[in-house]
Amino acid sequence: MGEDKARFFKALGDPTRLTIVGCLLKQDHCACDFSKISGKDQTTISRHLKVLVEAGILRYEKDGRYVIYSIRDDKMKQTLEKCGVEKVDSCCSGSEMDADTKKDVVKKNYGRIALGLVQGCGCCDDLTSEQVAASIGYSQQDTESFSEANLGLGCGNPTAFGEIKEGDIVLDLGSGAGFDSFLAARKVGNTGKVIGVDMTEDMIARARKNAERYGFDNVEFRMGDIEDLPVETDSVDVIISNCVINLVPDKSRVFREAYRVLRGGGRMYISDIVLLKELTSEERNDEELICSCVGGALMKEDYLDLIKEAGFEISIIDEDRDISKRQYSGYPLESIKLELRKK
Repeated sequence: MGEDKARFFKALGDPTRLTIVGCLLKQDHCACDFSKISGKDQTTISRHLKVLVEAGILRYEKDGRYVIYSIRDDKMKQTLEKCGVEKVDSCCSGSEMDADTKKDVVKKNYGRIALGLVQGCGCCDDLTSEQVAASIGYSQQDTESFSEANLGLGCGNPTAFGEIKEGDIVLDLGSGAGFDSFLAARKVGNTGKVIGVDMTEDMIARARKNAERYGFDNVEFRMGDIEDLPVETDSVDVIISNCVINLVPDKSRVFREAYRVLRGGGRMYISDIVLLKELTSEERNDEELICSCVGGALMKEDYLDLIKEAGFEISIIDEDRDISKRQYSGYPLESIKLELRKK
């Protein structure tokens, strides 16, 4: 009984979860509604809902493609009201950006980058693409070889620390103008292949033009979301991703999809931004911060937990905290480099 009470009060100790419960004291809600509470992505909201369900406060049922949440029963409602939890008239005021809106903001911004209307994602102040690339692990030869594909958008160099062998089938998540894809293509050779996936039409067009410019026959770029990959199950040896997953609202789906398309024993190499301290609601909803890989980032432990839940074994290769000062105006974050293995 003591453990149940501790779980109950711990679940209510988070302001986001408290607001969720207040909304549900007023009326039942679809899980997708709650991303509007504080601008948090759907993955984070799902984790809050899971805590509340495990604490015995909420229950849920499926209604077609929707999942509807409610307070467990009338007795629980009475308990919550006695504890002083206030009813909230609406958790969907419309003032917060939902997941689809955030995705549209990112898509629009990166389309402008692809067209050359703006330089970089807004995170790197006055640094050039070459300077950014050098600071995160690319060689001068890399940038000179594929200068048209280097947009200065990464936070690491997964092709450098990743184990990519001749003959491998490599998948590049969020391939942009093709910089990492081309570096990987040199490693896999004519017997291998690289598939780049990006959700921005203008990026795909630019990457395909670059592939023709640099003479790559072993690289293919596909339009699609990395949460719903246009790639066959068990068809890929290696996945690389450079500072992209933080931009996606549903990160859990990204890792599940990655697990699906990898062959047994396959590897995934990631450079990504994770938070070391939670952001404010205003920061979470700031379009510039979202597009510059900060506003949509998860706390480090939450990020790693999602990877484990997808089934991967994790090895942390490096953690770059200095990047916060170099490129991200001192925000509490780091660039984490990971190797994931499909069991």
